[in-house]
Amino acid sequence: VESQHDPRLRQHIEQLRRIARPPRQKRHDDDALLISVLAGFPDRVARRRAGNQVMLSNGVSAELAGGPPPYDFMTAIDAEERKEKPLPLIRMTARVEPEWLIDLFPERVKEQASVIWNHAKQRVEAVSALLYDDLAIEESRGAAPDPETAAALLARKAVEEGIERFVDAGALAHFMARVEFAGFDKPDIEHELRGLCAGIRSFAELKNAASDLVPMLERKMDARRLNEIAPPHIRLHRGRQTRVHYEQGKPPWIASRLQDFFGMKETPRIGPDRVPVVVHLLAPNQRPVQTTTDLAGFWERLYPQVRRELMRRYPRHEWPERP
Repeated sequence: VESQHDPRLRQHIEQLRRIARPPRQKRHDDDALLISVLAGFPDRVARRRAGNQVMLSNGVSAELAGGPPPYDFMTAIDAEERKEKPLPLIRMTARVEPEWLIDLFPERVKEQASVIWNHAKQRVEAVSALLYDDLAIEESRGAAPDPETAAALLARKAVEEGIERFVDAGALAHFMARVEFAGFDKPDIEHELRGLCAGIRSFAELKNAASDLVPMLERKMDARRLNEIAPPHIRLHRGRQTRVHYEQGKPPWIASRLQDFFGMKETPRIGPDRVPVVVHLLAPNQRPVQTTTDLAGFWERLYPQVRRELMRRYPRHEWPERP
């Protein structure tokens, strides 16, 4: 373990040579040497990760020169920064037993409980770790996580994943567009989702719970006022009720068969400003024959031509001259 790069290490090695023991105590001597190296470099402890990478006790990743050693914990004796690569290179290591860290440096060892995201299982897990500085010596999982922390983490991961995975995306978009049309403040989806995440830990559980998200958002608003300003349905002259479609950045619209609008002289209007809805007039085959926000103008200028075409295509239907 001699190195020409660090005078502290050479000094420790010289001290160890003066107290060398007979060959029969080789294992004990090896441990004594390694412990001495550790004592001289407590800030260079590392733990092996995948391949030839290690994690240092200060939280920085590094790369081992050559193949990985046959031990998990080590002292990084000879390390250097590299301009051409992001990870420092460790050229020489010495074995470390985890219990040495606890015995020699109890002030640097602490217990920590945390809640983490298991990406493979798509769930929140509680982790209890014994740390040397920022390096985990031992880890255990399986305990129940703190409910509030777990709910916040699960909600955040669901938003990152895409909320449409857990709720009816069309229903949520429609509700948010109604809120925008009504001029209400937009709800904080992640905050509201956190309430649904209480007591659950995984995406699988959230998929069932999140079906209640849109109704819950409606309950937390002034639903009566929202329905007055942005009604979900409009009743037409002949009694048929048709859905009002809302899309963010677009005027609201309705669609129904042309015959359903017979008897209506004016375009339906909604909201405090009496905004006319866009009317999609459908043929009997449910395909649009005209789109308008001026129903009175349609009856006067366009209906005669549309009537002739529809009478030819659908002779069994009634097409009055003055609907």
